[in-house]
Amino acid sequence: MRHALIFAAAALLAPAAWAQPAPPSADGLIGPALFVSDVPRALAFYRDGLGMKVGIEMGAPARHETILTFGGDPRAPGIILLSDQTAKTPAPIEHGHGYDRVVLRVGDLTAIEARLKSGGFTTTPIHDVAMGYRMMLATDPDGYKLELVETRPKP
Repeated sequence: MRHALIFAAAALLAPAAWAQPAPPSADGLIGPALFVSDVPRALAFYRDGLGMKVGIEMGAPARHETILTFGGDPRAPGIILLSDQTAKTPAPIEHGHGYDRVVLRVGDLTAIEARLKSGGFTTTPIHDVAMGYRMMLATDPDGYKLELVETRPKP
């Protein structure tokens, strides 16, 4: 009888456990950390243009970090915006040959293109690539290139 009660309780609790999102793995990508020269302008691009949400802000105002993700969960992969205002003259942001771009999967490429353009940002035209994917390139205010990729449902 005792075993039957345990199994009945487990059966009742199991669907609730299945509905819970899996906890983040101890291993995995958190995201690139990018120095930005103007945090409000970077937020206009990433938050207002791309639709990302601020997950966490931390650090002193002079050395601030803003972690953005698409769902707002700071444990999810995203982009970290770094601001360092400790020097009298901010260090120039230089782009080397090893880094090319960040590639992001997005849900509605057409809407993102419209938001970026209305915010004064430029993008390449959206075009079909392979296997049902569409993509465009965008450059943030500090010159970081992003490839935005959307998977369209197959007919």
